[in-house]
Amino acid sequence: MTKTSRLFYGVVLVSAITLSVTACGQKGQLVGGATPQATIVPTPTTVVQSPAPTPTPEPLKQKKVKAFYSDQDEMKLIEKEVTISYKQDADVYEAAMNALKKSDDPKAIPLFDDLTFTSSSFDKAKGELKIDLKFGPKTQLGAPGEELFLQALKKTVFQFPEVKSLYVLKNGKQVDSLMGHIELPYPIKRPN
Repeated sequence: MTKTSRLFYGVVLVSAITLSVTACGQKGQLVGGATPQATIVPTPTTVVQSPAPTPTPEPLKQKKVKAFYSDQDEMKLIEKEVTISYKQDADVYEAAMNALKKSDDPKAIPLFDDLTFTSSSFDKAKGELKIDLKFGPKTQLGAPGEELFLQALKKTVFQFPEVKSLYVLKNGKQVDSLMGHIELPYPIKRPN
């Protein structure tokens, strides 16, 4: 093969490669100049994201406790077993005290129905429960009513064996008496 024929074949080869590369970039054309009958165009896919799962609320814990009410004459306490609901273990004391505010028995009169427990905290290491009370106008009882009120409060919190002492505040302050009749010890110690 002569030098000229090799050069000719080289040029033809480069031309063929150039044509094939150029033809690859053409869309919608077939060999021989024919156009395709149908063009397949990919459709965009839509990604549907499901909403983030909503956290399920923590189920409430339940416990049976004793609740204490007055008889109709404010002469003695009536004990009832009630079921309380609460979220965390630290809330059990306030839930038990709130049970004193209502009664399903018409003969068991709540002494705490017009009272708000504004705060409660328990120091586990010392066994100290601190509560703050806000009195409504119907909570002002006579001396026998105040005595029953204090008994009901003590019996309610001291049914929990971990509570060793009870600190009672009225409207955020330490007071000598809750209603002016009975001296209020500070703190109230668990009876032996």
